[in-house]
Amino acid sequence: MGDAEYDHLISLQLGGDPNDPRNLWVEPADPGHMKGAGVNNRKDPVETELHTAVCKGQVTLAAAQQAIVTDWTTALTTLHLG
Repeated sequence: MGDAEYDHLISLQLGGDPNDPRNLWVEPADPGHMKGAGVNNRKDPVETELHTAVCKGQVTLAAAQQAIVTDWTTALTTLHLG
């Protein structure tokens, strides 16, 4: 668990509640991450891309939130952003 991160399921930049326990989870290190190398999180750039797409009007905030909650690893593809 040393390489895991306590994180928000819906990031703050996508309107996630910072204090709602339903929005908090222990995010494991990415597959292939070397133990002891610290947090390595590929979810963060996905959150940023979704935030940018919402701000540009490419997707709605609700669609971005639903996509990241459903499966962050496919969120960009699901919304035709990546």
